[in-house]
Amino acid sequence: MIWNISWKNVWRNKARSLVVVCAVTLGTISGVFVAGMMNGWVDQRIRSAVYTEVSHIKIQNPKYLINEELKHTIPNITEISDFLNNSDKVSAWTKHTKIIAMASTSRGSTALNLKGINVDEEIQVSNVKDFIVDNGGDYFESGFKNPIVISEKTADQLRLINYIISQELLDSITDLGADANLISSLSSIKNKRFITEKKFKAQLESILKPNDIKELGAQIMKLAKNYKVRSKIVFTFSGMNGEMSYQSFRVCGIYKTNNAMFDQMNAFVKEENIATVAGFMPNDYHEISIILKDDKENLTSFKDELSSKFPNTSVMTWKELAPDAGMMADFMKIYYYIIMGVIFFALAFGIINTMLMAVLERIKELGMLMAVGMNKKRVFSMIMLETIFLTLVGSIVGMLLGGALIVIFGKIGMNFASVQEGFEAFGWSAMVYPSIDLSFFLGVTIMVIIIAILSSVIPARKALKLNPVEAIRTE
Repeated sequence: MIWNISWKNVWRNKARSLVVVCAVTLGTISGVFVAGMMNGWVDQRIRSAVYTEVSHIKIQNPKYLINEELKHTIPNITEISDFLNNSDKVSAWTKHTKIIAMASTSRGSTALNLKGINVDEEIQVSNVKDFIVDNGGDYFESGFKNPIVISEKTADQLRLINYIISQELLDSITDLGADANLISSLSSIKNKRFITEKKFKAQLESILKPNDIKELGAQIMKLAKNYKVRSKIVFTFSGMNGEMSYQSFRVCGIYKTNNAMFDQMNAFVKEENIATVAGFMPNDYHEISIILKDDKENLTSFKDELSSKFPNTSVMTWKELAPDAGMMADFMKIYYYIIMGVIFFALAFGIINTMLMAVLERIKELGMLMAVGMNKKRVFSMIMLETIFLTLVGSIVGMLLGGALIVIFGKIGMNFASVQEGFEAFGWSAMVYPSIDLSFFLGVTIMVIIIAILSSVIPARKALKLNPVEAIRTE
């Protein structure tokens, strides 16, 4: 009966109750959506760390971690290979050679970490193949002699990107709704090549109106970008014998991931195209990358198993190799509840105020109830239930609407293109797809009930302090 009375009391003053419900609803929507957005970012960062950068587990020579000399290859490589091939916990694995080299073209140079890979094995543990840019070649499919896959960042540093206004670009801009004046302005520099992005931007700013640049500038930059696939790059490095070695490669593909630092450091070649020049023997490898079937269950246990079986190697998980992603994965749920806790803490003051007003308006009624025998425990329960009902209604509606927003934006995504460069500098994607675990909503519901109980204490104590005789006489 007390439950029924409490529910009806909530709606005695509908306007006031609806104000509180709306406030709780909006606060819950905000908290749920922000939590979903953060969770989506963290999920993407973890996927990028594991399937693009470091894999679930990496095995290396401990000496190589201290001094990246080519001679510090993995010991017992045959035994490790046999163990991984026979393990039911391993989904895929591959071996890499690694060389720190200086890459040079006629127009630029940069230092790179040159990875020698087995292409068929690599695509089982890494998704770099999926990041080949439009018109940026392919992933070792073109049949070039000594092919290499480099990043867009590296291509820019080596001046292997230029910009040109082609007829195809003009046609595309026309389809996007460009007016005749803009097309005429772009036609004035048709087929003229610009070797840097800075020079091309300066030219556009000199011939186009600010509004045209604001509306179509990004599309023009994207369509004008021309990658010089098939370009030759000469690498200089110190071989196994300590002497300087040289090898030339031809660009077959250009990739761009969400991590600018990873892109700037890594290029990929076939291991057989670098082994002889560098002086590697058949079993000389610097790292083994492993993808597990069930990383949540097997990650720590399999690492410990490898460390125990092969004590003269260094075995590290992705959480150690990418500590930023590991920290976020471990503490993200705490961050969710901190966000929701701050929101509900702020809302609690409004709830307390509303319930105090409700108690003060019903002093005579509460006095009569206590006079006819309602004990203090029931009065306290009634006020507490009214507070819980008031808060739960708003939070449940908020969770439903917030969840719906997460589902919608989880499919279409949210693009923060204006700050893309800043995000990618830290390894975060500018395109986020919000997501959330269902367990989060259970946790929020429990939190709402706790907040409601705490918020009901002050109004309930106010009601319990009433003297029934004096309360009845109140007008």
